[in-house]
Amino acid sequence: MTKLSYSGLKYGEADVQIKIMVDIQNDWCEITHTNQVSQVMNKTTGEYIQVNRNTLKCEIVS
Repeated sequence: MTKLSYSGLKYGEADVQIKIMVDIQNDWCEITHTNQVSQVMNKTTGEYIQVNRNTLKCEIVS
């Protein structure tokens, strides 16, 4: 149980689903929220997603 998948509807876009994977044992991640936006950053890989706040989901992948 080391990988998490974060997903949601892309901020500013209609019906565009985006995802990011985070290995919680090896990656450094940061999750921040504002009134409208949630941002998940995988600081190890430099990837990030910005989604509408109420659409952010987290799933255990493995």
